[in-house]
Amino acid sequence: MNILQVTKGVLMGGGERHILTLLEGFKDRPVKMFLAVFVEGKLLAAARELGVEVFVIPKKYRGDVRPLLDLIRLIKTKQIDIVHTHLISGNFYGRLAGKAAKVKGIVSTLHHLDKEALGRFSLPFMQDLLFRLDISMAFLSDRIIAPSLELKRLLLKHRVREDKIVHIPNAINLEHLQLPKEGTSVSRKRLGLPMNGKLVGMVGRMVPVKNFGLFLRAAKRVTDSGIKAKFVLVGDGPLRSELQKEVADLKLEEHVVFTGFREDVLQIVSILDVFVLCSNSETFPLALIEAMALKKPVIATNVGGIPEIIDHMINGWLCPSGDEIFLANSITHLITHEEKARELGNRAYEKVVTTFALRGMIDKLLDVYYGLIQTH
Repeated sequence: MNILQVTKGVLMGGGERHILTLLEGFKDRPVKMFLAVFVEGKLLAAARELGVEVFVIPKKYRGDVRPLLDLIRLIKTKQIDIVHTHLISGNFYGRLAGKAAKVKGIVSTLHHLDKEALGRFSLPFMQDLLFRLDISMAFLSDRIIAPSLELKRLLLKHRVREDKIVHIPNAINLEHLQLPKEGTSVSRKRLGLPMNGKLVGMVGRMVPVKNFGLFLRAAKRVTDSGIKAKFVLVGDGPLRSELQKEVADLKLEEHVVFTGFREDVLQIVSILDVFVLCSNSETFPLALIEAMALKKPVIATNVGGIPEIIDHMINGWLCPSGDEIFLANSITHLITHEEKARELGNRAYEKVVTTFALRGMIDKLLDVYYGLIQTH
């Protein structure tokens, strides 16, 4: 069975990391995986390291027709059985090419719950247009993978046929969590993090939907209460300079660390005392699952698919969206109640192992692929 994964490939965000995890999971399965991207980037290099045959389909501008023709030729040349599409560009071109080439099945994984997640498009009308276009083209897909039940409800609201939707939660490869066994102080020094005080961290692209500003305002409340902690912002993006200015305005320079983009994100998360995710919208965040797999006490906003991951006060804490007081109080509580934080972390790990391990996701996807081939 030949499967072609199609995506833009420019960044290494949650969608691209999910694709890479998917490719890893299928390495030992009776499936031949191919990857088509429109832009050379980190995903392309990482996929090649896995031994996946990767094709770069040049796309010069939005609406360019040539990628569609190139994809059709590629599908026919490689005798692709299933086209599996991801993200806006991948869904648009992959679905059309799959239909034109008459493949046995088209599968689309949706990675965003709403238009706000399309932060790279600054104009709201463009966000709205692209989001609606992506949903409206769902009829071209034979199966749509919804990582969260909240996303499934959204699809049903937009009149996508229920028999096309398959709920398969995202998963992580637990093998990647075998981190160096060294003391925390050694890790802090190696990673360039402060040697003293509790570490509270947040990971993600610095775009509006991630709401790093809320994290900083909560940090201000925590430090003003006398708690000694450092707040670590891991990532980069268009809002970085604005966030740095906010740090200065809040007089948090001594308490906040910007790491910039890092390849060793998991190593940084592994030495945090508390992990925070305070996004305005999330479908099914891999960063949160990875932090839980590292036994970190986690606090996340009660939005999108996050309540399907966190059971409040059992394996993590849910925070009302935009509530900096609740977030600050939650951070303070977990910093000052170490035993409670440790219990949350241990139960978070158990939830990931039993629910979000890679093997389960791959088994379910394989069933989807085979089901389409058998009914073709």
